[in-house]
Amino acid sequence: MKDQAEQVIPRLALALSLVLLLLAALPAANAQSTLTIAAPGATGAEPDPQRNSNVFGYTVSELVADTLVLYVNGEYTPALAESWELQGDGVTYTFNLREGVTFTNGTPLTAEAVVASFERIVNPDDPLPSAGQLSGVTRSEAVDELTFELELAGPDPDFLLKLTEVWIIDPATAGDEIPVGTGPYAIVDYEPDQQTVLERYEEYWAGTPEIERIVARNIPEPATLVLELEAGTIDAISFAPINEVARLEGAGFQVLPFSGINTAFIAVNNETLPVELRQAICYAVDRNVLINAAYAGLGSPQLTIAKFDGWAHDPGVPGYEFDPERAIEVLEAAGIVDSNGDGVRELDGQPLNLDFQARGDGEWLLATQIIQQFLGDVGIGTTITASERNTYYTNVRTGEYDLGWWIDNAQPEPPIWEYAFHSQEHWNVTQGASPEIDALIEAGRGSTDQAERAQAYFELERIVFENAMVCPMFWVEQAHVVTPGLSGMDVSTMGVMLNAHNWRLE
Repeated sequence: MKDQAEQVIPRLALALSLVLLLLAALPAANAQSTLTIAAPGATGAEPDPQRNSNVFGYTVSELVADTLVLYVNGEYTPALAESWELQGDGVTYTFNLREGVTFTNGTPLTAEAVVASFERIVNPDDPLPSAGQLSGVTRSEAVDELTFELELAGPDPDFLLKLTEVWIIDPATAGDEIPVGTGPYAIVDYEPDQQTVLERYEEYWAGTPEIERIVARNIPEPATLVLELEAGTIDAISFAPINEVARLEGAGFQVLPFSGINTAFIAVNNETLPVELRQAICYAVDRNVLINAAYAGLGSPQLTIAKFDGWAHDPGVPGYEFDPERAIEVLEAAGIVDSNGDGVRELDGQPLNLDFQARGDGEWLLATQIIQQFLGDVGIGTTITASERNTYYTNVRTGEYDLGWWIDNAQPEPPIWEYAFHSQEHWNVTQGASPEIDALIEAGRGSTDQAERAQAYFELERIVFENAMVCPMFWVEQAHVVTPGLSGMDVSTMGVMLNAHNWRLE
């Protein structure tokens, strides 16, 4: 019996070891292999990382490709560039790329690929959305296989922030419907305006992602987004409906808030509307009513394009507060009057009926309707034209509008919403092209001396205010809402979901 026991015990030990090894090789019992994220809207993210132009699109770009650097929690962190150096001339950057990084098709990352990405983005025949971020670059070249150098027209203290919106792709795939990046995931199925399906890249340079598959969907109706989150058919809402955030948090979902230079404003077409009418529009709307009625109080009134507590704000610029009496005075003085008493003022002998473009979903449309009521109170007639997201964006960006309700998420520095006024900026919705404004923006970007930068931004703030180039309404507080089991997600101040290789879903 003793001999038999001595034989059985080692066998049991070996069997137990094999079982433990097998268990260790399996995913955690509660870990899920697919994560589904969704955003409101009838149009989805582009499969080409360099063609995305909104925050949800940037999140999908981050899944597919990488930038040279990241900006997380107020710090620059390495991405494709493991280190970088600004030379003594203040305009020449040298980036040292990581060794061993490959695109998801197995092609090695090289400095030449970085140069090709930069050149594609700024191609004058087909400038891509981030071309404005590279407008100051006068030279980019590969020094050797893993060393990339660029030169700026002048010093730009915020240039590294701009690079966080410049994704690198394999130049051999630039003409493909689905270009290839170095990201933690590769697109395996793309259904336009439906969903993008991505599978993890096992050889990702920062480590194999935890989650096997990510599905990025766009869902037109915000209410449907919430229902699907609660039903468990999606795991995360990018830009959750504002009025649902508190309730979802109370129900146990995680809220991931973000804010910064994120602004909500009335875009006013400077080509079609005279300055006095623009000024009256800025005075006519009660910002607090708008925030509370359409955005559940998640925001703070914005009077100018600069943060009032930031170094780029001039205290001498008062900004626009709710003052309907002042709006009426401005209109009357400009001869924009209601001559027949029907409640609608006339401009050049014609009743005012401004084309008010709107996204046809959720709080976007509700905000537009509230603004319409306030404008009607001072005799400004409008007609709302509602459309799906991308059509709306295109109409306002290209000037096919008079008014538009707009939300813009900008980088956290400088503390002034300045980039969109530059004539070369993709999202210059004002339709303005002013050499003076371009020069002020470039001066604000072109010095490392904060006092010098502030003087340029003070003047920019004053010009935008006096000419009512836009009507600031409030600084936006936004949030993503995700299932309680999701961990490891970082969110930029703009709202981009970062570091997907660290996400884990229980």
